[in-house]
Amino acid sequence: MRVTQTMLTKTNIGYLSASYQKLSSMQEQLISGKKIQRPSEDPVVAMQGIRYRTEVREVEQFKKNVNEATGWMDLTDSALNEVTSAMSRVRELTTQAATDTYDATQRKAIQSEVGQLIEHIGTMANTKYNEKGIFNGTATDKPFVSIEGLRDYLTSSGKPVDSVFTDGDPATKGSEIIQYEISSGIQVQVNVSPTDVFSPETFTTLKKLYDALGGVSETGGTADSSNNGAQLSAMLKDLDVMVNQTVETRADLGARVNRLELNASRLEDQEIIVKTVMSDNEDIEAEKVIMELKSYETLHRAALSAGARIIQPTLLDFLR
Repeated sequence: MRVTQTMLTKTNIGYLSASYQKLSSMQEQLISGKKIQRPSEDPVVAMQGIRYRTEVREVEQFKKNVNEATGWMDLTDSALNEVTSAMSRVRELTTQAATDTYDATQRKAIQSEVGQLIEHIGTMANTKYNEKGIFNGTATDKPFVSIEGLRDYLTSSGKPVDSVFTDGDPATKGSEIIQYEISSGIQVQVNVSPTDVFSPETFTTLKKLYDALGGVSETGGTADSSNNGAQLSAMLKDLDVMVNQTVETRADLGARVNRLELNASRLEDQEIIVKTVMSDNEDIEAEKVIMELKSYETLHRAALSAGARIIQPTLLDFLR
């Protein structure tokens, strides 16, 4: 086959074009820091990158869920801590009032403080996190306890205990669960059963104590509040049950918080691992790319030099 000048020129141009393309690809890698710029360059790397990115986004969302759940449960624990303190104070005041040396006036003063503590307990039942009621089951848009209803229940006779609650009988609230997904296929309950702490029995017991301190008998009539120390002493057992139930609820909540903390630590490790693998899959080794770029630049200059010699001499070359 006869090799002509045109064939030599076209072949040289073809190789130079490929060399320019390779240099352009190496420069793009160096600028972007990625091995490929388009999926067509390496479909396997592209598909793995999509999978790794999806996993990273999942881990980030799970971390947000854990933070949200932790905030909810921390606020719940704080509210229950205040309820425990209020109940303990009620018990302390009841112990004082049960002393036979206390007269009706002194017990009336204690009744006033107990009334405020009961109202504070009702307020804690309406605690909100991010504008959501944390003790009203799935009805997070409404308060659990009606403060006005609680005041009427305490100060009036014949009022049913259901009037304390915004939805009436709260018996179904114990089965209403709010869960957050903290990992793939793993969910944790963030709310507590409100009836474990703010049950109708709780407010019934507090109402009996409030009436006894004010000189109102269990039948609704008037009693001698200066001579009911034994009645008040008998109520201490019920108050202890209330406090213990609240402490047990906090203990169960604390166990779930500990699980969240362990899961949060695992998610941090998982995120680091996934991002490391994703980086190994996509990111370049800058030192290696720079060395390869320099090598291709040297080859490209050699190709240009060789191409310059292929072009036939001109008339001026013969005249020199």
